[in-house]
Amino acid sequence: MSLTESREELRLQLRRELHATEEAVFDALVNPEKQKVWLSPPGAGAVQTTVDLRVGGAWEARFHPDHLTAVHDVQTYLVIDRPHRLVTDLVSESARGGQPMPALHSRVDITLEPTVWGTLMTVEQTGFPSVDVRDFFEAVVWPGGFDRIESFLTGR
Repeated sequence: MSLTESREELRLQLRRELHATEEAVFDALVNPEKQKVWLSPPGAGAVQTTVDLRVGGAWEARFHPDHLTAVHDVQTYLVIDRPHRLVTDLVSESARGGQPMPALHSRVDITLEPTVWGTLMTVEQTGFPSVDVRDFFEAVVWPGGFDRIESFLTGR
């Protein structure tokens, strides 16, 4: 098995029901002004974000998901199906406590489906370099992102 094949097998899939419409969730994901509110928790630092919402365009963001971590993400849009699906190739560079972390190159596939109470957001991410990185995204990164976007959408 090649390194490429084994990296592609390292994937995660998480789901969260958000109490908002598909359109509201999609807009929170692609609108720079809305991203500035939910990407970082209050007091964690400034968020810089730009979006070129077209296939081949990119979402670039610099933010602090917590007080110790600085992140620079560039996500190139591969699929845009408003308000149901976004697929991006992600290059993420980060530093924790001033120490650079290895860059992450992965694919993120987000689907949004209506539910009785709002929208089911499903995230599938592939291409992790190790089980530890995948597990960190599964246990910390995505749950924190879901929590922040839910708080933004519900005004809590």
